[in-house]
Amino acid sequence: MEFSDTTYFWSGKTILIVEDNETSNIYFEAALRKTQANLIWAKNGLDAVEIVKKNNKIDLILMDINMPKLDGIEATRIIKTINSEIIIVVQTAFILSGEERLCQEAGCDEFITK
Repeated sequence: MEFSDTTYFWSGKTILIVEDNETSNIYFEAALRKTQANLIWAKNGLDAVEIVKKNNKIDLILMDINMPKLDGIEATRIIKTINSEIIIVVQTAFILSGEERLCQEAGCDEFITK
């Protein structure tokens, strides 16, 4: 099938993918490749915070919750204090009771399961 729908053509947009799982990284790369968005990777929340501090061109963050060094909920809180306009979509494979509420309280814009 030919990719011709310009709805998903995001050339000039930057997406930060915060994910410590290599399999998930491969999935996101495959899913987003045709959008032509600039993809940046961080393996933990601490790296994500540092990237956001240095790059004011990030349009969207796909944030895993369960990561080493700094979890996605705390990273979301910090990033939203740096730049409240960045859209953060928290994504997780493990839904724990109250986790979605904690993500919303931290400032995430959307919550999805993978």
